[in-house]
Amino acid sequence: MSSVEELDGWESLSPQLRERLAAADLPESLRLDEYDLFLLGPDLNSRDGMLRFGYGTDKWGGEFCLDPNTGAVQVVADNQTRTFVNSSLELYARSLRLVAGLAPAIVGADPDGWEDAKNEMQWVIAEWDAPAMTPDNYWDCLSWDIATGNYANQADL
Repeated sequence: MSSVEELDGWESLSPQLRERLAAADLPESLRLDEYDLFLLGPDLNSRDGMLRFGYGTDKWGGEFCLDPNTGAVQVVADNQTRTFVNSSLELYARSLRLVAGLAPAIVGADPDGWEDAKNEMQWVIAEWDAPAMTPDNYWDCLSWDIATGNYANQADL
């Protein structure tokens, strides 16, 4: 799979929703060491009144969903708990690309690199989307896990 337009369910979406998803330019995936923070797909499907467009397999994972009423992205865990991620699809895609750029420091063996990656994530994402970095939201929790080395390549430690 290379783009959201290729996912099953694309054609059944409204033109406005297709335009919003295409404009966000979501990456196909974000992987840190053996953890998939985001995988696009496998299809576009309704989930509790939201549109599921991807999922993650790490401990903060679940189904990434777009709330059509607010435009916000939330992650829905297996236990049905919803956690705010970003205020829009576009900001979510930007945040994913930011973390992808920080991946070498995040998966490296240097605790100072983990701390630097956490600090940059917190500062930049808060500048773009302040609600995304409030305590107990997705990016805030993930940043603290990064600072403790939870995504570091264990073979390098």
